[in-house]
Amino acid sequence: MPDPSTPQPTSRLHPAWLVLLAILLALAGVTLVLAFAEEDIGFRDPYTGEETDEEISTIHTDLTYVLALAAGFSVTDSITLQVWNQLVDSEQLGPGSTISYTNCSGAFYTPPNPVRPSVCGQYYAQVTWPRWDSMKDQERCATSRFGPYSPFFHFPRQTDVTALHDWGWGLTDTLTGYEAYAWGGMTVMNASCLFTRTAVITTGVEPGSLEAFATYLHSLADAYSHQDCIAAMDSRGMPWATHTVPPLDPDIPECNYNPNNPNNDDVHGQEFGTRYPEDSARTDAAIQAVYAELAARSAQREGLYAPMSMDTRLRRIPGTPTLGEALLAFVHNWDFDQPEERRKYADELAAAIRIQRLPNRAFFPVVMK
Repeated sequence: MPDPSTPQPTSRLHPAWLVLLAILLALAGVTLVLAFAEEDIGFRDPYTGEETDEEISTIHTDLTYVLALAAGFSVTDSITLQVWNQLVDSEQLGPGSTISYTNCSGAFYTPPNPVRPSVCGQYYAQVTWPRWDSMKDQERCATSRFGPYSPFFHFPRQTDVTALHDWGWGLTDTLTGYEAYAWGGMTVMNASCLFTRTAVITTGVEPGSLEAFATYLHSLADAYSHQDCIAAMDSRGMPWATHTVPPLDPDIPECNYNPNNPNNDDVHGQEFGTRYPEDSARTDAAIQAVYAELAARSAQREGLYAPMSMDTRLRRIPGTPTLGEALLAFVHNWDFDQPEERRKYADELAAAIRIQRLPNRAFFPVVMK
């Protein structure tokens, strides 16, 4: 683990350059890994109703609860799915310094030494990635957006999604992915040396559990959200994808995103509303992919109610939209900066779905006549 107390080389810089460096470092500090970006709305504890100051994604949290209910999961299991989906980003959730929920139960390997010829072949004073100090727990938060497994969980390629699927479903006991490291720069894009290595990831989460399945669902949705950015990075020969913040980074429109200034027109803002149909269509596709997995899981394992079809009409919602129409409304009726409206609609959908769900006949004994 990098030691933040290790002395760093110093140099004398002109005051003007010091100002510029401060600006660049500030920009570097916001180069985060966000998919279905956190919105200006706090996490709401599903049991107490208390809203905390941790910003969340209404896709990963509020809508996951709706989709799980529609797929036939119990309220308790639906809560587990929504909380553990969001924890992939948040690591810890709770009011103030209280940790009500966390997925930080994993472990990391000793980082590679960049001096080794098989890594970089020279010493670097600057550790560009991982950003250990930004993690909630440097020892255990395996899914952290700032850790070595960040691109695996948050910018997953299809092979990564497949590995997570098999682990989330319990088809394998091991989750094999890769670690990502960079040295010699302020961001990944301008680092001097980038390095990856295959690793069996220790998450501390039981393979095949609902918690593991929720983790898989998060990355499945992120694969759609970051689809264009991943393709853009692959075309440039980058070993992994990352967001970019010009002018510090190259101008890559598919990846440009500044979480210090999120807006309706950035790469994640475009995933909502009607002004960017190609981008918001990826959100629709992500939701359908997540629901298909939830419905399959419910039907095969934990479900107590029959999964609803996209053609099921929600009788308690004004206009009686189908489930499919309601999900489109969730994405397209409001812009990125209107998360409160999405949450309100999600609450209405959840209440309507709970009222009209039909029991799964597989849980009732056959009555012989």
